[in-house]
Amino acid sequence: MTEPGAVLQKAARILEERKLDITREWLNRLISSIDDVEALERFPTQESVRTSLELIQGLADCLATRQSLSEFDPGGIYYKQAAALGLLQREGTGSLGALAESLDALEEAIWDQVAQGLRQQDREVLRLVKVLRAGLRRILTSAAEAYHEQSSAELDRLAHTDILTGLHNRRYLEQELERHVELYKRYQRPFALLMLDFDNLKWLNDTFGHAAGDAALKHLANLMRSSIRDVDIPCRFGGDEFVILMPEVDKNSPRAVGRRIAESLSKTRLRPGESSVDLSISFGTSACPADGTDSELLLQQADAELYASKERKALKGSTLMPSTRL
Repeated sequence: MTEPGAVLQKAARILEERKLDITREWLNRLISSIDDVEALERFPTQESVRTSLELIQGLADCLATRQSLSEFDPGGIYYKQAAALGLLQREGTGSLGALAESLDALEEAIWDQVAQGLRQQDREVLRLVKVLRAGLRRILTSAAEAYHEQSSAELDRLAHTDILTGLHNRRYLEQELERHVELYKRYQRPFALLMLDFDNLKWLNDTFGHAAGDAALKHLANLMRSSIRDVDIPCRFGGDEFVILMPEVDKNSPRAVGRRIAESLSKTRLRPGESSVDLSISFGTSACPADGTDSELLLQQADAELYASKERKALKGSTLMPSTRL
């Protein structure tokens, strides 16, 4: 193995000899940036000193022999020390941004001490490395932040989306419903709910299988999207129940939308295998403030109106069983 060059040897020696000075400078920078008494009292000074000294020794070992770099990989002794340093910083500040600033301060302290022990021409090389290092770190930070933001947005979308239909899920509806209740209480902005339910999806599943039921659910979801405004919020509430939250409307608007969706559904037929199935829905509505200003009460009102519609169909002799044709 090639022996380390003179500059690396000198830098390794500087780190070993001045690791206490580096740690002191690092801690001074950190403590001077803390302007909160409680945070200062929580700062784990002694543990940070011990961990910093061990990590700086690890860096010196890396300059002496590249094999020591493996100790910074998962499972290595310096990897464990770096992880411990991260946990210590969490206890002290609780902020990922503060941890990054802390590590930047440690790096600056190392650069400063190493530069003091090098010749002028070697310091020029060190300054070059520092500039490139700072630029590369900013590139990494920007790329990581963009990746994290996109990943977080995608995770957030998945957490609030019904996988089968692509509509919002119940969790999202509940959050938006509470938000709109607060908007009404603060600014008197009304809204309404439209709750829809297949008349007998269970029969469809039992007769033709769940693939046919899934197709019916997705078809209704598409009809809902095409029948509402951009500001409306269509959700799958659970099973074969759907809810549309409609801002800035009274109770007449969701009833009109419900009739439009029901009529569109009645004009289309599901074709499981060789059969042709007619589908129908019932719906109910509620409005804030006409039916109350409590989210649970509004859902209960829409649900009660929906099932009253089903009962009226039964009393009139209308079948709740989809008709089929071969």
